[in-house]
Amino acid sequence: MEEIMDRRRKEAEEIAKYDIRNNVDSLFSLVEPKKAVKAIVDPIIEATLTTISNGFSALSGKNLDAFISMDRLAKHGNSFDLDGAVESTFCLSKLNEELFRGVREADMYPLFRDFVMLVAHHVKSGAESFIAQRSVRSKGKPKKVPTAIVPSLILPYNGADFKPEGSDDRTKIDGALALCELASPIEPQGSPNYKDMFAIDELKRQEKESLNASTQLVDYTRNIYANQDHRRFAWGLTMCGTKVRSYLFHHDGIRATSEMDFASPGGRERLVTLLVHWSFCGFHRLGYDTSMTRLKKTNGWEIRCPNHDDHDKRNSFTLYVTTGTILNASALFGRHTRCYTAKRKDGRSDVEVVLKDSWSLPRDLIKQDASSAVPNEARNLRLIKENFSGEDLSFSYPQVVASGRVKLLVDGKYVTDDTLAIYEYDDRDEEQMYRAHSRIVTTPVGGFIKGVKNQAELVLVLSDAMECHSAILKKCGLLHRDISVNNILVIRNDGEDSLRRPVKGLLIDYDHAISVDQDSTGNGTRSGTLPYMSIHNLEGAPGKRSALDDWESLLYLICWLGTFGINSEDRDNIDKDKTAEIEKWRHGTMQDIARCKRNQMDSMVNFTRFILAGFQEKYDLLKLLATDIYMALFQHNGCEGAYFDTQNIVVPYSYALAIANMRKGLQGGQSSKQPKPDPLAGRREYEEVIVDNLLEAIRAAATASEDFFS
Repeated sequence: MEEIMDRRRKEAEEIAKYDIRNNVDSLFSLVEPKKAVKAIVDPIIEATLTTISNGFSALSGKNLDAFISMDRLAKHGNSFDLDGAVESTFCLSKLNEELFRGVREADMYPLFRDFVMLVAHHVKSGAESFIAQRSVRSKGKPKKVPTAIVPSLILPYNGADFKPEGSDDRTKIDGALALCELASPIEPQGSPNYKDMFAIDELKRQEKESLNASTQLVDYTRNIYANQDHRRFAWGLTMCGTKVRSYLFHHDGIRATSEMDFASPGGRERLVTLLVHWSFCGFHRLGYDTSMTRLKKTNGWEIRCPNHDDHDKRNSFTLYVTTGTILNASALFGRHTRCYTAKRKDGRSDVEVVLKDSWSLPRDLIKQDASSAVPNEARNLRLIKENFSGEDLSFSYPQVVASGRVKLLVDGKYVTDDTLAIYEYDDRDEEQMYRAHSRIVTTPVGGFIKGVKNQAELVLVLSDAMECHSAILKKCGLLHRDISVNNILVIRNDGEDSLRRPVKGLLIDYDHAISVDQDSTGNGTRSGTLPYMSIHNLEGAPGKRSALDDWESLLYLICWLGTFGINSEDRDNIDKDKTAEIEKWRHGTMQDIARCKRNQMDSMVNFTRFILAGFQEKYDLLKLLATDIYMALFQHNGCEGAYFDTQNIVVPYSYALAIANMRKGLQGGQSSKQPKPDPLAGRREYEEVIVDNLLEAIRAAATASEDFFS
């Protein structure tokens, strides 16, 4: 656990240093209320600032030595009292003054909670008063109050430096804000849980600790995505000394406002305004997905899934009710893919489906040009279905039922959910990655690959997946480009051959798949999941990506599972002394990982020493399969263009290769004086025969696995 926390902390620090774009004050505009609500919002802001100003004037004449005693400060923030909240706000504004140097970081938490509750108090009283006036009966009937003027309350959680529910490690956060109903009492919220948090706030005593504060905010916000399935983007706050920043976490980076200096009237006004605007803006502006509804009885979701890829003209959708969760979004950046098992709510079909929700990159385009792009995966799955429909296949493949862009109901109109919608009020001249929020419903339903019971089942699953991979490449011209643990599923076989083949494999996630013709320009674009990415992919090398890159990813997947365990039972048997080399596949830059893999794959000796030696001892079948795939990919075993590392291996891998080496004049375990060839550069010429060898290898392993069950 300590290793995981340390790794996450280092990653968060790198992100805080390089991926936060500061001084983006257009974030304030993102949550500005509609003009119709300004009539209630502006008086609330004015009343809050007046309360603070009058309180500061009264407090300025008091004996501050007694006022800032630790005993007195400790009583703040536990329950709401208006006078006490004004005192707390006053203390926060004076943190940089000499008299207040004794205030510690721990003392800041209750003071900040009081300030947040002070703003919430004015939001609640102002809104309730306004609503009461608007609700006066007209001709015997009460007037309907527009939803837009019924705000939420931003309230703090009780306590500080706590570990919320839903965390997968032992990290503690300084504080957090909750989004509560208007009827809620003004008081700190109990039982902090990442599932319910609106935003995390990190407080530091000194301004110079800003990097530490933003690093912690980055580290902890990942848990909001992991626990909130309906979260599209997230907000956060840091306060270092008297300097406050607000952050917006989006799919490809982080934006932060300029500093709001709590010691100045202008800085306090901006922070008060932000909190009030958060209270009144729509849930979609706060980062929530309003096309999903939590079902209290089952704790599942009702999800609105579009029926068409045409996101401009049709608003047709089907309601699905989730029956289980396959995958949560646990990363800070990226597609935030979430997968569920689900059934139609209307009961027209009892077939269980997989519902995938993700933020894909249709193209790397400037936002003004990207809104016409169609989600790649939906198009790819329809192409696969067209080509395989009616055929008797030995493998399974995902069949699309429905797909399209997600639409949110905003002010009575359906709006396509993408980065254009999120940054509706943002500066239009900035180039940014365009992401589209899409959903795809497919069959059949599979489980995680780590649900296999033994090596033989795993090999059968991998064999099916790569048979599917090769067939799709040959018949549809699509290259998958993301072979990884999460993209190969297990289907329990209930057919006639279930005794011989108890499981089937299912290759999913065609979001990165691309036409081999389209990829012919070879621009060095990277795609895939970091530990499993091929060397050329990591290097961003120019040139066409090929099936061999995907087979290389499969090799790394086998090595990963062979080291860390194929299921939960075997993961308990990890020998940490043997994982150091393969751990390098997920640390450092892509170039670092590429250099590491080049060294590990340089020879059979290196592959054995650095990789196979780390396999769990009982995994003989996986070792053999990994060796066969390695030899085909990096030594080109069995093909005309074979490269055999005779410098490091004395015993030939096969008689055929020994004869081939003799014909090339290589003998005695020593290579000629010719420079050692690069197997990655040479294998493209013999791609077809190498792929045939790879298929032969995995089919042989699958046959051996079938014998295990016979």
